[in-house]
Amino acid sequence: METTKAERIRLGIFVLCVSSMILGTAAFLVGKKITEKYIPYKTRFMESVDGLNPGAKVKLNGIVVGQVTHLEVDKEDLTAVIVNFEVSAGTPVKTTMTANLIGGISLTGLKSIELSGGAPGDPNTPRGDFIKSSVSGLKQISGQAEIMAEKIESIMNNLLNITNEYNQRRFTNIATNLDNITTRLDAVWGKNTSDINEIPKYAKQLLENSNAVAEESKTTVHRMTVALAKLDSLLSHTDKKVQNMPIEALVKSANDAAKSIELLAKRSDQLVYRNQEDLSVTVRYLREAVENLNDVSRQVRENPSLLIRGEEKQQRVR
Repeated sequence: METTKAERIRLGIFVLCVSSMILGTAAFLVGKKITEKYIPYKTRFMESVDGLNPGAKVKLNGIVVGQVTHLEVDKEDLTAVIVNFEVSAGTPVKTTMTANLIGGISLTGLKSIELSGGAPGDPNTPRGDFIKSSVSGLKQISGQAEIMAEKIESIMNNLLNITNEYNQRRFTNIATNLDNITTRLDAVWGKNTSDINEIPKYAKQLLENSNAVAEESKTTVHRMTVALAKLDSLLSHTDKKVQNMPIEALVKSANDAAKSIELLAKRSDQLVYRNQEDLSVTVRYLREAVENLNDVSRQVRENPSLLIRGEEKQQRVR
């Protein structure tokens, strides 16, 4: 089927319009790419950057502001990786910001860089300078997981040591001893339940007795206070009387009292001297009586039946 001239004209116009739109869009994107300016920066990670590839996104608080250009191993420290990236001009990159490695947990395992921190008043980071990096959340989690794994392993080893055969025997013995102690306590409790129940009553009586003793102590203290007051009054009156008595009379009375005591002592010595023999005989008799009593008590202790036999003999004599 042949097309008419009008159809070919319409088809040509359509192809021309579509081609113009495609070329215009491409020119717009290329022009935007060419006219848009990017500022390069660097950061250094002290961990594996597996999953971070050239072209990965660079974000600032979740907003895409650039991309990773290339990665290289730090020649001064082979355990570090230098990541080169660029951000669009006008992005506020401050010296107090940190570059964090995020992602890697998804199915693709791809990672990106997240810029965070900083304040509006902080100075801007110079072009091409290094931005401080921080430990990624994944590494923190893995580090904590390693620490937890070590602790769990230590706990398991301790549990194995606790539950070995020797400790099991010890635990069995302890449980048996506890069972025996519990049984004995129950038996003691059962036998002494009445006494234990009487403890509150005894405690109450003790408290009452303590109160009575306290009251008696108060009364005694009061009486002693009164007695001391009376004694003080008596001493004051005695002092007054002594002060009023003439000194010569006091000395004479003291001499007479001393002579009387001396005479009494002499008479006591004479009385003891005169009755010394009688006292010696009395003491000898007392000693013999004590020895006889000791002999009788010894015989009774050795043979208590003597008391019964003695009573029978007395009855027969009667």
